[in-house]
Formats: sequence, structure tokens, C-alpha cells
Amino acid sequence: MQPLLSQDAASGPSPDWLDHARTAAARIAINAWLDAHPEDQQPPSGRADAPRPQSQPQPTQPADDPRRGPGKEGARVASVAVDGPGTAVRLAGCCTPVPPDEVTAFTVRGGAVTVHRTECPAVARMRATGRPPVAARWNEGEWQDAGECRVTLVAESFGRPRLLADLTEAIASADAAIVSATVEPPSEQRVRHTYTLQIPDAAGLPGLMRVMRDVPGVYDVSRAQHQAATG
Repeated sequence: MQPLLSQDAASGPSPDWLDHARTAAARIAINAWLDAHPEDQQPPSGRADAPRPQSQPQPTQPADDPRRGPGKEGARVASVAVDGPGTAVRLAGCCTPVPPDEVTAFTVRGGAVTVHRTECPAVARMRATGRPPVAARWNEGEWQDAGECRVTLVAESFGRPRLLADLTEAIASADAAIVSATVEPPSEQRVRHTYTLQIPDAAGLPGLMRVMRDVPGVYDVSRAQHQAATG
């Protein structure tokens, strides 16, 4: 499946498209657009959202999120509770929150809610446009027993032979699976690697980052903070 978009710059896919994408390339293209345009993922203008009754936060399992694909059978997954009954929840791909990150959320097109790390640049942008945040929190116990989750890390390094191979071996040794990887062209003999990784437990994230920093030539590993598009 190949997404076809109008020439109108304001048009674009919605999260619902991920339910119908059948290839990894299509999902990557849709996710890239959604990550670059978080401010556009809102209910269509002219259709006011019905008031939500007060209720207890409802837990949602991100393993069923189309951005991740179906979870492994029997696997535990981190879950987030948000205000609003029966609300569909997904974790933002731009900042890939994991427990115990401080999180907030915003309603997007289709009525779903996207959860971001509070320091994500997209959060500041949406607040500046007047988008009201939705209260969100990790379900009780997730901090210590978060389960399978996805995270994006940036490794800053000095260029050298076999650096990519050594980094991927280090990632594999920490029981993390590489979902996607990007290596930017060298600049002043420095190279930036961006990895989206599936990890079995959020508690293992500090150890994974430490293993990556121990690779010769790597001088920093940090969580990704993608800047939202301005146009």
C-alpha cells in the first residue's frame, strides 16, 4: 500500500490510516508525517467535541497501537491511563515515552489521544496554539514493571571503521531489537546515529544507553527529541 496525498499542503494522513497500511514502507511514511505534524492531528474544524463525563482514568495497552504493530503473544507492555472513558491512546513517535518519564497528552484527529514526554518540543508547540492537554499517567506499578516498549536513542560519535557494526552488536547484547536506524553524513569527523529500538523492559533503558556509550568512539547517547515541523 502506498499512501497518495493531495497536492494541498494542509492535507495528510490520519492515525486511522495505520489500520489499513500493509507494508512497513507505508507505515514508516505515515508515521513520519504524523510525527512531523502533531499540531495537525486534531478533530476537524467545525465539529465540536462532545463534553466528556467525569470518570476514572481508563487504561490503554500501547501494544495494540498500529504504530507498534501487534504485541508479541504473552508479552507485557507499558500502559497509560488518560482522562476519558474508552479513549484510544497511542505513544508519540517523536519522543517515544517510557516509564517513568513524566508525560502529558493531546487529543488528535479521530478522537484518539497521543501521549508525549513533557519536554517534547511538540508539547510546547501545541500548548502555544491553545491546544488543551489531557491528563495522563503510567498505570500503577508500571515504573518498576513496565514491560515491552519502544524508544528512540541518538548516539553521537567520532567516525571510525566498524562503528555501525559495533553499535548494533552492543544493542543486540542488551536484548534490544532495532526497528529503524538512521546514520547522518559525517560532519567534522563526527557522526550521529538515530535508533528506534524495541526493548523488553523500560527498566533496562539506562543499561542499554550505558552499553552504547561504552562502544569505542561514542561520546554521548541521549533520548531523541524531534522538533515538530513549523510549516
